[in-house]
Amino acid sequence: MKIEFIDKAKNGVIGVVLFEGTEAKISKTYCIRQTSDFKAKANACQVAAIDGDKTIIFAGLGKEAEYSNEILKKAVGKFVACAGQYKAKELTIDCTAVDDVASVVEGTVLAGYSFLKYKPTDEKEKTTLEKLSLITSKPKNTSEKEAGHALLVANTVNYVRDLSNEPANVATPTFLAKAGQQVATTSKNIACTVLDKKKLEELGCNSLLSVAAGSTQPPAMVILDYKPAKYSKTIAFVGKGITFDSGGISLKPGKDMDQMKFDKNGACAVIGSVKAISELQLPIRVVGVFAATENLPSGSASKPGDVVKAYNGKTIEILNTDAEGRLVLADALAYTVANYKPDYVVDIATLTGACVVALGNSFSGLTTNNDKFAESVLEAGIQSGDRCWKLPLGTDFDDKIKSDVADIKNLGAPEGAGGALTAAAFLKHFVGNTPWVHLDVAGTAWTTSQRDYFVKGATGVGVRLFVKLCENLVKT
Repeated sequence: MKIEFIDKAKNGVIGVVLFEGTEAKISKTYCIRQTSDFKAKANACQVAAIDGDKTIIFAGLGKEAEYSNEILKKAVGKFVACAGQYKAKELTIDCTAVDDVASVVEGTVLAGYSFLKYKPTDEKEKTTLEKLSLITSKPKNTSEKEAGHALLVANTVNYVRDLSNEPANVATPTFLAKAGQQVATTSKNIACTVLDKKKLEELGCNSLLSVAAGSTQPPAMVILDYKPAKYSKTIAFVGKGITFDSGGISLKPGKDMDQMKFDKNGACAVIGSVKAISELQLPIRVVGVFAATENLPSGSASKPGDVVKAYNGKTIEILNTDAEGRLVLADALAYTVANYKPDYVVDIATLTGACVVALGNSFSGLTTNNDKFAESVLEAGIQSGDRCWKLPLGTDFDDKIKSDVADIKNLGAPEGAGGALTAAAFLKHFVGNTPWVHLDVAGTAWTTSQRDYFVKGATGVGVRLFVKLCENLVKT
């Protein structure tokens, strides 16, 4: 999408963001009669006037004292959705009320996304947004810099949404591995290593392999190592890449099982994050790792009661094959910590339904072994819009995953209480003393209806958070 800066809108679909109480002033500026019923409350959006070739749409920001950039992104998202009825390929937004160019660009690009790969060509042509014109009082060079950064990050989020929205018959583990290789080929300072099934067997990654046992699709662990010329810190992002999750022998109900194509979102977010950080040339080493496989039932699939040994030597009793995310992450985390020795590690996974019950779809669940590092992740979440909420993790949950026949089991207390927390307690066994944050994005990775500036489907959660986290870390 092309972005330009203009002084005044002449025609087309024009969005104006405004604070509550300024309706009359803005109406006068645009020479239109104020509609008596419109109040610029947050999330309020209304077509204010249609004058020849000009359509003006007001998008409310609420009270100025309560403003945040997230409110602006949502207002822009409302405008883009409202403007969709006009099928315009070019939009104009007057953001002089706040002059937050980055948030306007991000909100527009994310709200304007659609996954149309399998739709007719003529439908794609009608709905693709090609140009955004911005009216702002900021200096042009500052605006261009902010817009360029926001566009890069938002486009990467949409790239991740594309990957995650792909159906399971297309997005196989091999497909994800090739996506990682493609990023390494087209980006700077990224080396890609693909550990295939034979190599995983040699390494003793039996926890990951146990999940892959029921599928004819070969599994892979993929490492994207972004290593700039100068850096002082290394962070690892580790993603769950279950390209389809049937639950295995512990079969899921058929209702909504199609949504399990989104169980690869963690891996997709890792690919996109390394890509964006490389393109931004941030001076921090980033090791992106993801474990990719399907989880299917078959004669060769793992069974409840099986015991396997993970890469770090821990023995695991598999009580439920639908608790497979922690099994693939176990080997991915242990391998990453042992071989790359990062200063920090964050894993991202659509891990538990229990986290959705606890937090809904507005916040990703966060657990940690290091409160100081967790605070930096929480802050980056607020700044970026990928918000997280801290959940407890301590010795209270350790006893719940002790096994009678192995070191640990992959399922917590029989009553199912605290499922997101026992899952995190399980993962803690594979990171050692490395400062670590676990992000459960089961409620935020996709949406089944329009939500803020996200349309139905994958949200690309994680990319904005990881970019902002790395930007903050290089400043400290």
